[in-house]
Amino acid sequence: MKTRSFAFLFCLAPIGLTATVAIAQQAPAYSRTNDTTMDSSTASTTQQDLKPMWVDAAVNPREQSYFDAGLSASYGRDSAVNNIPNLSSQFSNLQGHIGIASVGRRFSSAFSHDATILQFPGSNLDLQQYHWTTVSLNGIASRRTTWGLTGANAYGADSARASSSLSLSSVSNTPIDNGTVQAGLISGNVLRQYVNFVVDHELSETRAFTFGANAGFHNFLGAAPSTQQYNVNMAVRQYFGPHVLAGIRGDGVRQNFGIGQCTTAAVTAFTTVQLTESLRADGSAGPVFGSAQCTGNYQYQGVLSAQSVRGSRVYIGTSRKRGNGAISGSLWETSGYGGVRLGNPRRFTVDVNSGYTSYHGGTLTAASSDVSGYFVSGEYRRRLSQYLEWDFTVRHFQRTVSSVDLARTVFFVTFTWSKQHGGAYGR
Repeated sequence: MKTRSFAFLFCLAPIGLTATVAIAQQAPAYSRTNDTTMDSSTASTTQQDLKPMWVDAAVNPREQSYFDAGLSASYGRDSAVNNIPNLSSQFSNLQGHIGIASVGRRFSSAFSHDATILQFPGSNLDLQQYHWTTVSLNGIASRRTTWGLTGANAYGADSARASSSLSLSSVSNTPIDNGTVQAGLISGNVLRQYVNFVVDHELSETRAFTFGANAGFHNFLGAAPSTQQYNVNMAVRQYFGPHVLAGIRGDGVRQNFGIGQCTTAAVTAFTTVQLTESLRADGSAGPVFGSAQCTGNYQYQGVLSAQSVRGSRVYIGTSRKRGNGAISGSLWETSGYGGVRLGNPRRFTVDVNSGYTSYHGGTLTAASSDVSGYFVSGEYRRRLSQYLEWDFTVRHFQRTVSSVDLARTVFFVTFTWSKQHGGAYGR
């Protein structure tokens, strides 16, 4: 299941939580608005394209009704099976995807499920699996008011996640941020659940108000203390012409890390500038207030991205933000990331993506040691027919916990059949 098919999956993910569901790694997918060629002569169209990502991903009634299905088979090698250093083995992988969406005049609903089954031939390890299910509801309450409600559940082994071909967009804090991927690997199974609600109201043709509430739960099933996070946020944004948006957002967050608790509030100024027809800059920054043990007193994010009409992409970014519990004991994450895609999606593409993140544990518990690591991925994908393609993928994960280095390299070949609305790449 490739990037286009799973761009839909991310658009259902709970962005208010900055959904760091560590499902799998591949080329980052842009938000659905970025996939639209911008018409600089139409202010309203451009302003819609500049809608903040956390709103656009959660409130998206513009989809058409469709049914998606896909199946892929992979074979490759893992240098650290089940995240155990130096335990290498070949593996075979089978994945399935199904997505259903129904869009009416004022209400839409969508359901998707992705399953990965992983087997290590010749080893004593049990069959590995990973499942990711999302349900989304969107509605138009009035001419100026829209809302979105999303629930998501992920369960399974990190080994199956890391060797699958699911889209990196389901992991990221934004559609083009691979910050928390590389250190998300742990031994054993994990259970992650999210729920997110957003209401967006246009106060005028150039001003809008957003209210959101969300929660996330991470159960590491004995490998580490469970974590929970609850967030309430409000934002006001203003369009200054067809190519510039700016606004301010307030967040209140409660985090539970085992027996530790952290309560903070943040005020963030954000802006989006469409520099050219294909080049876009997103930035945000602001102070954070709250518990002293939460270690952070400011946060920021900056992303510069470009996409051509034919599908080539490039992005670079950096961020410092509150952790969401996907990494046990992590309160703050400081990341740098970047990537490029070349080629034509209808024929072949080459993707290279990487990111480095430092996770700050704070002083909540003695086990809250800092973690850092990086992730590098390369992929060549080629179309064989309208519904069939093959690709070769290489990924390397490196993380450091205190003085212990943990590395993992995975490479595999995948054959994928997919039948999606509007064609294999949604075009």
